Amino acid sequence: MKKRFLIKLSGESLKGALQYGISYPDVDKLCYRLANIIKKGVDLGFVIGGGNIFRGASCEIEGYDRITGDNIGMLATAINSLTISERLRHYGVKCIVQSAIKIEGIAELFNRDKVEEVFKENGAVVFCGGTGNPFVSTDTAAVIKSLQINANAIFKATKVDGIYDKDPFKFADAKKYDTITYDEIIRKNIEVMDLTAMLMLKKNKMKLMVFNMNDDSLERACTGETVGTLVTIE
Repeated sequence: MKKRFLIKLSGESLKGALQYGISYPDVDKLCYRLANIIKKGVDLGFVIGGGNIFRGASCEIEGYDRITGDNIGMLATAINSLTISERLRHYGVKCIVQSAIKIEGIAELFNRDKVEEVFKENGAVVFCGGTGNPFVSTDTAAVIKSLQINANAIFKATKVDGIYDKDPFKFADAKKYDTITYDEIIRKNIEVMDLTAMLMLKKNKMKLMVFNMNDDSLERACTGETVGTLVTIE
């Protein structure tokens, strides 16, 4: 049976060394890797953040409207999703973009039958627009989509090699977890995904793996190997 995974990518993973925006050479390299994985018979769905373009939740302008900011962020995820889908198609992978918000002529709304059709053709699906609601992160959107497509696991690809008890970039004595439970993450207030996403993962007994996107961890994870940090129920 084919393996199926939902990959949560941050918008920052698309900007490379740029301060903001999209580094097309970095996106090209990423999609070349992803295309090779998909061509080996692995179903991949994607949810991509928009933080490389705009962060509505952390806008520093006094009095800025959060709802408007989150709406801008949803459109930013659409830009990133279209960028990824174009490069995957360039490398010979059929790819569609499905949105949680109406973007006529750009992306269709979620359709599970269409998702299954694309996966049967060894294609990929990129989900944009978050959940379609303000005040909800793309982490939560990723969990929802992983459940809707019956993924075997959700992968969070980051710039670090797993989950630590504190920021490894700031603290030399930070401890990495090979495995950890959802209860531990919640109790220790470890920043992996937002609390809503964590609770949904726990309730639905979905496996989560967090690893570095910049090495071969993704390729290994897609073969069934445990890499980075594995989050379990118990």
